[in-house]
Amino acid sequence: MLEINGLTIEFQDVKPPLRAVEDFSLSMEPGEIVGVVGESGSGKTMTALALLGLLKRHAKITAGTIVFKGKDLRSLSQKQWQAMRGKEISMIFQEPMTSLNPVLTIGRQMEESLRLHTNLDRKSRKARALAMMEQVGLPWPEKLYGCYPHQLSGGMRQRVMIGAALVGNPSLMVADEPTTALDVTIQAQILDLLKEMNQEYGTAILFISHDLRVIQSICSRVVVMKQGQTVEAGAVEDVLANPQAEYTRKLLAAIPHRGNRLRKKRGR
Repeated sequence: MLEINGLTIEFQDVKPPLRAVEDFSLSMEPGEIVGVVGESGSGKTMTALALLGLLKRHAKITAGTIVFKGKDLRSLSQKQWQAMRGKEISMIFQEPMTSLNPVLTIGRQMEESLRLHTNLDRKSRKARALAMMEQVGLPWPEKLYGCYPHQLSGGMRQRVMIGAALVGNPSLMVADEPTTALDVTIQAQILDLLKEMNQEYGTAILFISHDLRVIQSICSRVVVMKQGQTVEAGAVEDVLANPQAEYTRKLLAAIPHRGNRLRKKRGR
């Protein structure tokens, strides 16, 4: 479904140009959940933005191809991108409070993809939005439909983002650090929700994170990035059990283990 080969992205507003992503490659099958993990500045978010044609003007793709369902995404016009986003590829951002429009109701934002990409009338769009709100676990959909983002909790706002990303039934959803701003309990709920939506709708998910624990809980394969380059890739179980790169071993060593915490608590 998705084939990225040799993707290179540079910031061209500095001299010499700064390479943010170098020779990145990734393939995904329909319905698959693949993780991209790395620290801040590793290039993972830049890769995600390139997938949706959302790179800033000073960031340019200088090499490589991105092919989605047989289409070369680098060749799309702005109009073609607008037809693609939300319908075929959607995105969940890290912080919903800055991603959701503060002056538009939750209902209107849930329906955005339906207004742009379907011929549904207003009543049908609302019914679809309310059904999706219920599916993503939002309480009182009818009440929340008329609310604004600031009236919801962080976990509820993230559920709105997931529902809005899924309501148009895209083939691929890019999730950029979707649980980072949430506490551990809500984080677990959102990860469970993403897995449920993946199973129910068959939506492939490219899951971007700095946390290998999160990647382990939701992804089947992982790509480890450092300073714009791939340092390791493979099945999550293989990478975690037998990491080949020193950087991956450092990421694994940074994961707090429950057994270690218990031993410290008991004074052992």
